[in-house]
Amino acid sequence: MADCKKCDSSLDAIQLDETPKLVVKGREIGINALDDIMKAVRTRDLREPELGNVLLDEVKRQDYVPPSMVNDYRAALLQDYQRRFG
Repeated sequence: MADCKKCDSSLDAIQLDETPKLVVKGREIGINALDDIMKAVRTRDLREPELGNVLLDEVKRQDYVPPSMVNDYRAALLQDYQRRFG
């Protein structure tokens, strides 16, 4: 059993990135609270174009969105929303 403890101690050094990811222009981008944002916005029963704008605004409260990529983020958020909720 002592050997098992020795092996297990190396697991403490491993950190898993559990930040939800959004694919923007083919790249995975970590978005803080993405799952919570999606669930909260869904309760508001919004339609496009307001849906995309609200999703983007909520993400911008949590993370930096480069101004040059605002439209790409909005499109990716809408795509992810549709994937999740149809």
